[in-house]
Amino acid sequence: MIKMTYEQILSLLENNQLEKLRETVNLLHPADTAQIINELPDEYQTLTFKLLNHEIASDVLPDLYDEVREEILENIQQNRLVKIIDEMETDEATDIISELEEDVSKKLLEKIDREDSEEIKQLLKYDEESAGGLMQTEIIAVHQDMERDEMIEYIRENYEEVENIHYIFVVDDNNRLIGILEVTRLLLAKSQRQAKDIMDKEVISANVNLDQEQVAHIFRKYDIYILPVIDNEDHLLGRITVDDIIDVIDEEASEDAYKMVGLESEDRVFTSPLSSVKKRLPWLTLNLFTALLVSSVVGIFEQTIARLSFLAVLMPIVAGLGGNSGTQTLTVITRGIALGELTIHNTSKAIFKEISVGIINGILIGSAAMLIAYLLKGNILLGVVLGVAMICNMFIAGLVGSLIPILMKTLKIDPALASSVIITMLTDIGGFASFLGLATIVLK
Repeated sequence: MIKMTYEQILSLLENNQLEKLRETVNLLHPADTAQIINELPDEYQTLTFKLLNHEIASDVLPDLYDEVREEILENIQQNRLVKIIDEMETDEATDIISELEEDVSKKLLEKIDREDSEEIKQLLKYDEESAGGLMQTEIIAVHQDMERDEMIEYIRENYEEVENIHYIFVVDDNNRLIGILEVTRLLLAKSQRQAKDIMDKEVISANVNLDQEQVAHIFRKYDIYILPVIDNEDHLLGRITVDDIIDVIDEEASEDAYKMVGLESEDRVFTSPLSSVKKRLPWLTLNLFTALLVSSVVGIFEQTIARLSFLAVLMPIVAGLGGNSGTQTLTVITRGIALGELTIHNTSKAIFKEISVGIINGILIGSAAMLIAYLLKGNILLGVVLGVAMICNMFIAGLVGSLIPILMKTLKIDPALASSVIITMLTDIGGFASFLGLATIVLK
């Protein structure tokens, strides 16, 4: 592999040195090529991809940004796309074909290798965010009665079709998964030993319909890098490799982060302004209505604020700290749900812990705020009002910050979706109501 910088590639393009560029990009690591194409100006992205040979292009295409890949697929010749897809593993080929228009994908499936076409059609039936949508059908599976030398010969005959052969799967007469065999252990076994004698019978597997987040949790929990996929009758269907799961973990983490602020994962740095506006406007509209609701609560205490105008200076302190505390709790609970740490047995313990943290933080921060308010205004009652309001709002933050994501998960709604705006609204309402309410009663 050679190394070329973005600036060197761009210079070759600007000077129209396409033959030299062709030699270069086909010697780079596909991941580096994909990164460079993603960063190139729009007018050079498709041109650079055209210079790749079919094998390199098959590795580069899945790693391109969605909008870049979409543009390339719209402009690529069908015969070239057929050759590129023929080089791909079935899981990646399925992902690409699923992005095409139905009539285009249908024609494409008719032109690619018949066996691959049938496997891809089967994979297209599974939800793309399930184990079936992640798996590849290229596997090494041996019968339980095969002897060591037979298995080694079988691997030798099929290794070009299957990458990363660390494990082989052992099946019975009905293609049911009954064991897994590490290649190193196979090589060390005596020649007459059968698969059933040297295999590991404790097989960790995933049902074909299992959600990809749960699949990622299996990889994380058991520290594995190959996972067989089975149907409801334990028939072996394919495998998922750790590189696919790294993509899933990255995708899920990004998706949760985006959802918590009302964005879609497709909204990237260089997404067109109009497209970004369409993606962000609904969330901002929801924010507008929640802000109106919060302001209506403040409006109830309009006379108190008019009489004690200095309260307006302190209001953002109560609301801001409550919102931040609620977001902290939300992040911890949402992450706990994603990692499978929260179960029906320990949920109440987690809620109690977050409420306790909120109250303790409220007491500590509230005491500091009380002292600051007294030093600034010389009014001990104002300090007490601010401190008690802070404790109340931190309690509310701990309560709603833990309850909202758990409730949304119970209702089968993604906890990251709109949780932050709901929690911010509730902590703002709680903070303003407690602060201004107490001020109305105490500061007469």
